[in-house]
Amino acid sequence: MGKFFLWMAIEPKRKIVHKIPNLRIFLALSFIAVITIYPVLALPVMIGILMDHAGMSSFSAGWLTSIGTLATASAGLLMSIKMDNKNLQKISRFGLIIAIAIDLLSAFTAGATIIFFFIRIIWGIAMGVTHAASISSIAHYDNYKHGYGIYVGLQFIVSGIALYIVPVYSDLIGVTGFFIGFAVLDFFALLLTKFLTLEYNQPSREYKTKSGLGVIITVPAILAIIGFALFEAANTAQFSYIERFGVISNITEHQIGLALLVGSLLGIPGALSIFVIGDKFGLVKPLTFGFLLAISALTMILLSNNYTTYFITSCLLGFSWSFCMPFIESLLARIDRKGRVVAAGSSISFFGSALGPGMAAIVVSGDQYRNSFVLSICLFLVTLLIFIILGKKMKKAL
Repeated sequence: MGKFFLWMAIEPKRKIVHKIPNLRIFLALSFIAVITIYPVLALPVMIGILMDHAGMSSFSAGWLTSIGTLATASAGLLMSIKMDNKNLQKISRFGLIIAIAIDLLSAFTAGATIIFFFIRIIWGIAMGVTHAASISSIAHYDNYKHGYGIYVGLQFIVSGIALYIVPVYSDLIGVTGFFIGFAVLDFFALLLTKFLTLEYNQPSREYKTKSGLGVIITVPAILAIIGFALFEAANTAQFSYIERFGVISNITEHQIGLALLVGSLLGIPGALSIFVIGDKFGLVKPLTFGFLLAISALTMILLSNNYTTYFITSCLLGFSWSFCMPFIESLLARIDRKGRVVAAGSSISFFGSALGPGMAAIVVSGDQYRNSFVLSICLFLVTLLIFIILGKKMKKAL
């Protein structure tokens, strides 16, 4: 087992050193896609900063992120169905301009809860459309697996930086600095929308005969999308309060920040593992490995709450999350090379991302943050069952 983990850490790096076709395009599209989902990537520290610096309760902060993410999911799903023959560059630019304005407004209205909820819904709609445009574009390229590996790896870089900087410097950053910082990132994403107009290989003719909705409602697509949504719900449920759990466990802010940072950075080799593994082990085996890794980590933290366990748990959760995502997204892209299924799956997965913290907020009472970890374990088990069924269906459907 030790040799396996060593191989997992080294082999992806060897592959990356070789030239990757469309690397610059994938980096640009991935950056846009990552910035459009930052409330999910910075979930625990966003909840923490809203509680500590905007006076929100854990319930309000949890459901605020849920409602905003639900708006992102709804808009992205609609976009995935209606994206044929649309100018993705113009749509994305318009969405990012709205996002910049909303993030700047959010920096100064966090204390006004009703107004804040409303403008975050607008932000979610704008970013949902932009996310669908960028994530679907990756599927058009022949080496789309590399694209999704880069996309997931970049998610964990952005997440790791946020999870370290915000808890450590929260008093200096505050709510104002938090949202202004993301408005700046929105602006950089806006500059990169020019890559949405670059030429790409046209999908094969077999994918041109069905409408977006017709492709999305096939059995393999439905199973994969449901599994993706539950996978995200399982991860965000535990992710929502892992920072708060560290606080009540008398772990220092620097220790919490370091554990979350390292856990997120380990998502990079996790995501890049798909460069090496590819289809060698099929679908079920890699995903089973990733799910069982997460379940083991959550079981550890339920049994012990010292810093060593907290650190190891964060590392295992970060690696398993990023390890599974490129396999799921590549599977969705394989079902429809025009990117409609992966756009729909990524958008609907936001429903899972939104319901995760919402469900966790319900089961958490007082300081009983352990309940969110038990919830995640149950969701991972259900997700594993769905992908086992999907693995059998895929052999017949594809």
